This record gives sequence, C-alpha cells and structure tokens, in this order.
Amino acid sequence: MPRAAILAFDGCYASSVAGFADILQIANSHLRLDRAPASALFDWRFVSPSGETAMASNGLPLPTHKLGPRERYDLVFVPSFHYGGHRQFDQFLERQADACAWLTAQWRAGAWVAANCTGTFILAQTGLLDGRTATTTWWMERQFRAKFPRVDLQLRPVVTEMDRLICAGASASYLIQTVYIVERFAGPAIASQCAKAMLIDVSQTSQIPYLPLLAQKNHSDALIHRAQRWLQGNMTKDLRITELAGALAVSDRTLIRRFRSVLDQTPLAYLQDLRLEAARALLETSSHSVEEVASQVGYNDASSFSRLFRQRVGMSPGSYRSRFQRQP
Repeated sequence: MPRAAILAFDGCYASSVAGFADILQIANSHLRLDRAPASALFDWRFVSPSGETAMASNGLPLPTHKLGPRERYDLVFVPSFHYGGHRQFDQFLERQADACAWLTAQWRAGAWVAANCTGTFILAQTGLLDGRTATTTWWMERQFRAKFPRVDLQLRPVVTEMDRLICAGASASYLIQTVYIVERFAGPAIASQCAKAMLIDVSQTSQIPYLPLLAQKNHSDALIHRAQRWLQGNMTKDLRITELAGALAVSDRTLIRRFRSVLDQTPLAYLQDLRLEAARALLETSSHSVEEVASQVGYNDASSFSRLFRQRVGMSPGSYRSRFQRQP
C-alpha cells in the first residue's frame, strides 16, 4: 500500500492540499473497480511539524498529525502556499528547518518527494534539488534563481522529475502533477482514468504559452524609460536602432549597452516582445485573422510572424487563439 504524507502548514492553499488527496481517492476508486488488491490502494495522512491544526490561506482549518521521525512514507507532497510579499515569504521559509530535515530523511529512506508551485522553494531549501532539474511557478523565477543558483531551473515543462523529486509549476498544476504521480505508482491506465474522470488536461506539458514575454523589471534609468516609451509608441513601424538612438540623442553603442545592462536584452529584442504581446492580446480578444493580427503589430509577412510566434510562445497563433480566446 503506497503511503503518502501530505504536508500542511499555515498559509498553504487548501485546494493544493485537499486536491492531491482527492485525486488519490479517485485513483483508489478505479483500482477497486479493476479489482486491484488492497495493497495497491493509496493511503494518506496530513502531517505538519507541530501536529497542530494548520490554517489554510482561505481560513479552512486542516487537522494534522505530527511528523514522526521513525515513520516512513513512499510519497511526500509539499503543497503550494500563499505569497504574502518578499519579507513574509523569506520569514516563512526560515521557519521550515524541521520540515526540510524531515523531507530529506524521507527522501534518503526511499520516498518520492513532490512539490508544487511555491512549495518548490521548501524542497529546494533542503538542498536535494542542487544539481538537479526542477521547475516552479513562472512568476517567481527570479527569486528562485537568486535563492537557489545550484538548481537547474527549467520553466518550459509543467512537471519535472529527477531522482524521485517531482516539481510542478503554478498552483493548479498540482492536478497534472498528481496524475503523473498516480501513473508512477498505479500505472498509466489508472492515471488516464483519473484524468478523464476529473477532466484534467494532461496534454498541457509546457508553461511557455502562459509566460509573459515582457518581464516586469523595475529600474530608474531615465534613458531606458524614454526608450521603452518610444518603442511602445512606434511599435508598428519598420524600425532601426539608429532611428531610436537618434530620437534619444545617444549613440547606437550607448543605447544597446544601457539596454542590455538594465533589461538584459537588446532594443530590437524588446521591440519583438512588445509586438508579440500585442499579438497575444489581439488573438485573445478579437476575431481578426492571423494575417490581420500580424499587420497590426508591425509584421508584413504573416508566415514569418507565425514562425516567430511559435518559437517564442510555444504554439501557433491559431492554437493560441483556440486555447485562450475570451468568449463574449
């Protein structure tokens, strides 16, 4: 019987904690229908370092069992938790020493350890992800890389697995992650039945279509602020670096150097991202053809636009529209 421990703590997302158990319960239902032996069924409990009731971020109380140093589990799940700001987040992580030590001991004893969204920070804090591939929620990429530079962070996949360590992206990806885990323990047939029963789209394997192309980078460089505003206002024109530099009364070399230093990309790369973000918005909100969208954001060749869109966004403009267009 695969024994699972679901870690709970103040501020965790109730959906992540309970949803993981719900999918294991659905898996057990299908295992029983297939007349699997009792030893194949999942067994789980909610645990915490204190053993006290944890208060989820939405106010839901979650009774827990105290972490037992001698208890061994086949699977441990670290859920996502609410991000309340940089300082609060760091203080929370500093209080997780006992949980980290316990997770490390469980993994060394043979358990699989899975972490979702912000929960990946707790797993990374154990040091187990050092030198290993992992993912996390896309909007905390910079914080993750700064805190854990030895982790091979990959934002393209929704779920990563390496050496019995399974990470997943933003919070709702626990659905796909748990189906993935069910497959590891109960086989692909049971996992597929769970996904179908719960309408979980396991074909969603990449985070790229959800990632913003223009990272929000706060800075105080007046020249680059002026350059950004100029590019935003002239996005649809056929632009050259010399034209932008002339408008700002600086040399091409100075402009490129300052742009790289502040935004970590060239002005033309920034312009490209501006256009593609505008294209994404049009595909989500309008009925314009791909050719019309390409023209409105500054591309005369729809084929070139489509190739670039697929390269940067991870799917064709048509596929993007099918998935993300907002219905009136």
